[in-house]
Amino acid sequence: MPLKLATISPNLSLSGRSLGLAAINPIAFCARSKAMSTQRSGHLERTAQEPRDEFLAGQWLDTYIPENPKPGGFTLTSTPRAAADPKSPYLELAVQESPENPPAAWLWQSPSDITGSKLQVRVGGSFVFPPSEISVTDISHVVFVAGGVGINPLVSMMGHIAEEGYNLEVKVLYASKLPAQGLKGVLFLERIRKWFTEKELIGDLKLFTTGICDGQVESRERDVHERRLTVEDVKEAVGEKNNSVVGMDKNRVMLEKWW
Repeated sequence: MPLKLATISPNLSLSGRSLGLAAINPIAFCARSKAMSTQRSGHLERTAQEPRDEFLAGQWLDTYIPENPKPGGFTLTSTPRAAADPKSPYLELAVQESPENPPAAWLWQSPSDITGSKLQVRVGGSFVFPPSEISVTDISHVVFVAGGVGINPLVSMMGHIAEEGYNLEVKVLYASKLPAQGLKGVLFLERIRKWFTEKELIGDLKLFTTGICDGQVESRERDVHERRLTVEDVKEAVGEKNNSVVGMDKNRVMLEKWW
């Protein structure tokens, strides 16, 4: 099923602590970008059970469409800085096509039909970067592991690291079934590659693909591996813990389940 990126522009200040309160906030819908493809359904009905007092990289947005009391939970793929831009603030949402899901179906309408509409939103989610319990100054490197649409919150996190210029080594292990469009259809791959190519992220990207057909990958690219992601790949990315005799603190291993 396809996925689109929806862009919404707040009509209130997003700087500081103005948006991420437990209260529901008004925004104005502005535009939507081109379609992207994905291979499985995303989790679109989450609720803000752990609301925070600011928008953090990795959170989702509970979105209330007009005349519908039930929200749709969509991952924020933009960065906090983009939301706080004084000239043109925006929030980017990854929205799976789902006709039976009213909020998703509403966002999939023609832009001309919904531009300017007023929405109600609420930020939620505790899977964020930097983690609330750990200072970013105490982090030397980070390993992001994702499969399919699980890349969505990590895109916001990686973008945040790139924009803030954190002195971190970033390793990305990304598993995806290759869509019909080939590598061009892999969610956010082009954006992530650009961060590494332009040295906004320092580290390594590895894409693990399955379902490859003849002609889908024209050349053997060094960051593409035509096999499944394994535990050994994760161990290699994490590396040896020479400064620890007990292994990694479990509080430094974070995940978000979508099932």
